[in-house]
Amino acid sequence: MTVAEPLRIVQITDLHLKTEPGSRLWGADIDAGLNAVLAHVRNRKPAPDFVLATGDLVGDEPQAYPRLRAFLETLDAPVYCLPGNHDFPGPLGQIFWGGRVRRERCVTAGNWQILLLDSSFPNSPVGHLATGELALLDTALVTGPDLHALVFLHHNPLPVGTGWLDTMKVVNGEALFVWLERYPQVRAVAFGHIHGEFAGRRGNIQLFAAPATSVQFKPDASDPQVDDLPPGYRWFELYADGSLRTGVQRVG
Repeated sequence: MTVAEPLRIVQITDLHLKTEPGSRLWGADIDAGLNAVLAHVRNRKPAPDFVLATGDLVGDEPQAYPRLRAFLETLDAPVYCLPGNHDFPGPLGQIFWGGRVRRERCVTAGNWQILLLDSSFPNSPVGHLATGELALLDTALVTGPDLHALVFLHHNPLPVGTGWLDTMKVVNGEALFVWLERYPQVRAVAFGHIHGEFAGRRGNIQLFAAPATSVQFKPDASDPQVDDLPPGYRWFELYADGSLRTGVQRVG
């Protein structure tokens, strides 16, 4: 990456990988969707500088983490992971320790600081940002005032209009934005969890969600409904002046 080029990131999310190959989630072939997404990411030109895997990496099976690591190691770029409500932060951190695929909290590259927050709450589908997560965020933003910031977490921090999923958003999401609005360098917040794409805004902060590599859910539905859209991922291009471009790539 030269000085004139943007920082390129790919976000994958809601993999729900199982220990058994060929497993399905709401009818979707989990392995097939993940393989299709990873193949597309490997062929991106220009290639991403790194990939973020934003939660629900496994589907309630901690024994699937070694298998997941094998999938993610097929990518040429580093992969930085954070947990979701179907993950197990302890085993995730132990298995993804060091190496090119790993649990990460903060990545600094170029003029940007990428912060990965843990919104998972033990034995609950609901999101919550513990005091320690907000403190980590605060410390990073205070010590990097000249770096543009992009925040990733698993759960949607604010309602997205999908009734049943909005009951599982970050319960202290408003507190997150009170915190973030103190720092003008924060450009955007991105998340997974909703198994679909989303773009919005809270004040000066842009909001983005990525489709799942597994099953897709219909937006604006009051109860769970499977969408017939294919799996996909979100890409970001982050520029030195703090501007960004982003979009969703679906794979057949």
